[in-house]
Amino acid sequence: MQYRGSRSIPVRDTPYNEPDIILEVECPSMRCHCCDMYRRIRPEAIHPSRAMTWRFMEQLCTMMTECSARLLAARYRISESSVLRVDREVLALIDKAKPVSMEGRTALIIDEKYLGSRRKFVTCVVDGYTGGILRLAEGKGADSLRDFFGGMTQEEQDSIEVVSVDRGNAYMKAVREHLPASDLSFDPFHIIKNINDAVTEVRRAQYRAADKLDKSFIKGQRFLLPKAGEKLDDDRKSRLKALLDINGPIQTAYLLKEQAREIYKPYYLSDAAPALAEWLELAAASGLKPFRRLAKTMGKHVRSILDYFRHKLSSGRIEGVNSMIARVLHKTRGIGSTEHLRLKLRALTSPVFRLLMGRVTDC
Repeated sequence: MQYRGSRSIPVRDTPYNEPDIILEVECPSMRCHCCDMYRRIRPEAIHPSRAMTWRFMEQLCTMMTECSARLLAARYRISESSVLRVDREVLALIDKAKPVSMEGRTALIIDEKYLGSRRKFVTCVVDGYTGGILRLAEGKGADSLRDFFGGMTQEEQDSIEVVSVDRGNAYMKAVREHLPASDLSFDPFHIIKNINDAVTEVRRAQYRAADKLDKSFIKGQRFLLPKAGEKLDDDRKSRLKALLDINGPIQTAYLLKEQAREIYKPYYLSDAAPALAEWLELAAASGLKPFRRLAKTMGKHVRSILDYFRHKLSSGRIEGVNSMIARVLHKTRGIGSTEHLRLKLRALTSPVFRLLMGRVTDC
């Protein structure tokens, strides 16, 4: 290496008492005899191409969890696009140093999240026991999972004991294709939601068929019927009683909904199995088209419904991740790509990822 002088460059550093800390750093220029090119040598604490120290970039990345890119750009007098690029670069370095590993994982939860009219849906896969984000892909259905399952080794696929999904055929098809030996568990939240949707269908049908007087009782009860009976106050209980007294089909639908909730109260599979069989018989014999249709489809997947009691794996963790997605998008207001969002979620859900946040230069 041949020395060719040095030049002082301004470098932004982590602020303490002042809003801006600019360091003047002497960077020598050296010529390499092998490639015959001049290179400016920077200290390791400074980014190779940005006029920022690594610790300043780490601070921006940490603050992006709670602040928007626009707010940080105004605070540190840099462009909003620079804040977003720094945040993604720091997270990508950590993700590359510690990539997601499927080794030893035994339970997965899969669900989709709607991000709005522009981004549409994303498919999210989390660890069933730790809640760590494993996959975030655009779209929903089997295609969004093909790369994820295809990247797993045979040993990793065999280690998965249970996968929790909703009753959508797309996710079921992907799991059965790639993880044939694992149990497929239907989450109670989605089952009860399907039953509440059936109750809503019955209410709407009865409203359309009712006379003017009965419509006054049925109208405005959309959010009353799905609510758990023990959570109703006295006023709502009296309104519910008046509605059920005048309409037999709605009363039947409501009682079927409450009985379905009782299925998930027993802890043991031996108690839940006969309760589910009884409910399916009552729903099929109810004479209500939505419940007869639901009983027919649920009857085809009895094992998957009962697998919940074998593994006790619910969608609580992934619903927490879905809430986290909404919070991150609301607070940061600048994350545009799905990959950037995945990195941000991994930073929030992975203890190892957070541990490396202060050691980016080691990555």
